[in-house]
Amino acid sequence: MTSSLKCVIQKSGNHVSTGFLEIEGLTKTFDGLKALEGVALSIEAGKVTSLIGPNGAGKTTFFNCITGLIPPTAGLIRFRGEPIGSLPPHEITRRGVARTFQNIRLFSEMTVLENVMVGRYPRSAPR
Repeated sequence: MTSSLKCVIQKSGNHVSTGFLEIEGLTKTFDGLKALEGVALSIEAGKVTSLIGPNGAGKTTFFNCITGLIPPTAGLIRFRGEPIGSLPPHEITRRGVARTFQNIRLFSEMTVLENVMVGRYPRSAPR
């Protein structure tokens, strides 16, 4: 079975984009398999937004494209009005876009606080 994340999130009424996170036509293929196809969404600053779907729908691929871990095949990713889709992951993180992984025991020998501090480190270093 092949599935592809296909979603378009639109606001009704006179929505004015805040430019916080804008995705247009995001597509990612792996050897002909479309993991993402034409994904478009707009996320407003200060809003909590979730992406849900079954296993294999393309959620992880979506986040991997946004954070630069894998390049999109097509589409535009803008953060705060700036295109970020072709930037390397460290530059995307420097701009404020990051992700976590599903591994809940990244550093099992460390405390919860120490693990959180490790996650905060890239944002605390001088620029």
